[in-house]
Amino acid sequence: MKRLGTTLAGLLAGVSPLVAQAQTTAQPQQGSRPAQAPAQEADPYTDEIVVTSSAPRGAVQSDIPPEIQLNQADIRAYAVSSISDLLNELAPQTGSGRGSGRPVVLLNGRRISSFAEIRDLPTEAIERVDILAEEVALKFGYSADQRVVNFVLRERFRALTTELEGGGPTEGGNSSQEVQADILKINRDRRVNLDVKYEGNSALLESERNVLPTVTDSSGVNQAPYRTLVSPSQDLTINSSYARDLNPKLGATINGTLEVQQSEALRGLALSQTAAPIALPSEPNPLTASSRTITAHLGTTLNGDGLPWGNAWSWSVIGNYDRVTSNTITDRGFDTAGLARPADQGQSVSNVGAVDALLRGPLFRLPAGDVSTSLRLGGSLSSFDSTAVRNGLPTDASLSRNIASSQLNIDVPIASRRRAVLSAIGDLTLNGNVAVQHLSDFGTLTTTGYGVNWSPLKPLRLIASWTDTEDAPTTGQLGNPVIASPNTRVFDYRTGQTVTITTITGGNPLLTAENRHVMKLGLELRPSEKTDLSFRADYVTTRIRNDIATLPSVTAPIEAAFPDRFVRDADGDLVSIDNRAVNFAENNTQQLRWGFNLSVPIRSSVEKKIAAMRAQREAERAAAVAAGKPLPAEGQAGMFGQQQGQNGQQPRPPGGGSLFGPPPGAGQGGPGGPGGGFRGGRGGFGGPNGALAGRAQFSLYHTWYFKNQIKIRDGVPILDLLNGDAAGNNGGQPAHQIEGQAGFTKDGVGIRLGYKWQSSTTVFTGLNNTDRLNFGDLGTFNLRLFADLGRQFKLVREHRWLRGTRVSLGVSNLLNTRQRVTDQTGTIPVNYQPDLLDPTGRTVTLSVRKLFF
Repeated sequence: MKRLGTTLAGLLAGVSPLVAQAQTTAQPQQGSRPAQAPAQEADPYTDEIVVTSSAPRGAVQSDIPPEIQLNQADIRAYAVSSISDLLNELAPQTGSGRGSGRPVVLLNGRRISSFAEIRDLPTEAIERVDILAEEVALKFGYSADQRVVNFVLRERFRALTTELEGGGPTEGGNSSQEVQADILKINRDRRVNLDVKYEGNSALLESERNVLPTVTDSSGVNQAPYRTLVSPSQDLTINSSYARDLNPKLGATINGTLEVQQSEALRGLALSQTAAPIALPSEPNPLTASSRTITAHLGTTLNGDGLPWGNAWSWSVIGNYDRVTSNTITDRGFDTAGLARPADQGQSVSNVGAVDALLRGPLFRLPAGDVSTSLRLGGSLSSFDSTAVRNGLPTDASLSRNIASSQLNIDVPIASRRRAVLSAIGDLTLNGNVAVQHLSDFGTLTTTGYGVNWSPLKPLRLIASWTDTEDAPTTGQLGNPVIASPNTRVFDYRTGQTVTITTITGGNPLLTAENRHVMKLGLELRPSEKTDLSFRADYVTTRIRNDIATLPSVTAPIEAAFPDRFVRDADGDLVSIDNRAVNFAENNTQQLRWGFNLSVPIRSSVEKKIAAMRAQREAERAAAVAAGKPLPAEGQAGMFGQQQGQNGQQPRPPGGGSLFGPPPGAGQGGPGGPGGGFRGGRGGFGGPNGALAGRAQFSLYHTWYFKNQIKIRDGVPILDLLNGDAAGNNGGQPAHQIEGQAGFTKDGVGIRLGYKWQSSTTVFTGLNNTDRLNFGDLGTFNLRLFADLGRQFKLVREHRWLRGTRVSLGVSNLLNTRQRVTDQTGTIPVNYQPDLLDPTGRTVTLSVRKLFF
């Protein structure tokens, strides 16, 4: 108890001057650079001092406020390592019914060259995360089909982060490893980062799972030991970025990335190799499909404040260069004479260079506010060269594309409660946008859109938007090398059988541009300002004409629409499928996605003890005043024993350290993490966002599909994916999908549970749809336990080397659940065996992460 009391007294002594400084520090105005006041290196275990302001530092300038805001206590509760990991954890909150890609990412309210610029930064360097609606993307020159996530970094931070992770399925047969080292230093106007990551994954064979053999020949050789369910792979990534302010109104960033990926899959033995009269080799050599990809990226960004016609304007220029080199080799086995067939090879090189400039600012003022605009101008040059060798015959393709693009967005305020303009209807803003792209190989494509942002009541916000977009196929979809992959399992919906065939992938030069019309009606509700609870609902309808999609599963309607893509032998058995992308006549979907987020602060045990000690000390002071006794000598020692500085300034701690240095008695290895000090968040050391605050977090989202239909071609029956049709081997479209998360953290120890569920579907098969496949519903749980050893104060006092250490144990697919697929007789088709659908099943991973300061 004596040791605990000494520790708590030391913590209080370190905290008291920080609270005083938080009350006297001014916050810079939005859009201006932070004042160059003294600041110290950030402590990953504590929070930066945040002063309440109408315009938080790094906020996005928009009439649409963030739907979700995460402070440092919220971020700590996720217990993830990097910004990329955090974004994956936030997938339910950042998902959009208008697009399936990663959200638009901003840094400190500004554009970045690419996500690679910040993806590897440790989460301890984040001060705040803002999640905004898709319509905010228009204000930064992006399309309105992705939500916006704004990361605000701390002004000072320095750490070397290392992490080791290993894991594998509980059923054995496979393992994965990850090693990562990251160096980051942030010093207000300067940021430097270097990250190196290696990931490895071992092979998992069919013979290591309960899989029935599908190809056995007259020699009796079982194919299972020569086919991989999970291919062995390796991935090495080196990522570096450097950012600094060239002057108080101009910042620059440069980022470079190099990634090498390679894998090799086993595809079984060649059929002719095991067929008489050809003799088998003493050691059968399985067919392999190997690939190697090298990706290089260079990006740069300039962000500036102020223009000659107004300081409220901002601008940015982004430049990117990407080069991707890919090589594939696919074995073909032997011919009927027993001679080895030449392997198919594919090589491709893609080069893309792009420059993009954006201007943002107010045009003029109306009674309800400023009419704001953003103008983006851009251009890109790209080339795609490929060589494919099939059956010993080479085929070359060379494509190039030059693009000039522009986009204009305008927001017009109509009503404003704050300005008392038509305040009876609340806040109302109208939006209009237009974009034009000229492609050298496709001509001119346009995008138009408009929308309404209305907040009739302060807790309620309604957003409606309409968008028409023309999109061209990528150069890869047009010119990728054609590759044939033998011994591929597919389910033939026409015959109701699982067959082993050759699949063909690659580019299709005959693809045309698609036209996409999207309507969104969105609602956001925050019932109480005192509770971090928000509800969100989005109804989205999408109609795509000339939809570009990979050729779907083998159904009778699809085979009738694309007869040249399917090859059958004289007995009607499927031999090969050409899976290259095609244009569907039309694709129509209607969906509703709704859910809620809730975050509840939890006071830590140590925080409660500190509050009790503070209350006791105040009671002693009050008793001394009532008794007429002299108060403790604060003039020399201060309230908690720290000496006062000169002229009312905050004192420097003993030894010449900073204000954020070690509290008395804690030492450099004290429980406060690096330096031992604790800094309060909003409200200081304690409170809901303080350095020791815990969290209980809940989120639940439900997606309900009302319509999902594909019109393949005129004269062909429409595919209804909700009612018996399929466009892939995974069945039709589940009508209902649920994503849920729950988390609890206190005193640095926590648990997180994720849940995903989808409803069952039925697909009719056979020439006359007389048979069927039943795809059962599927629900999976993911569990993660973690302990931040740096916040276990007693443990750290005795073992200082544990400072900055976090241990995590994760279990994916906790209940080892796999989807059950049966035909009309209740039999499981060969291609839908549970171990083929999910080879790894329940997987356990253990990671150890340490920060060196």
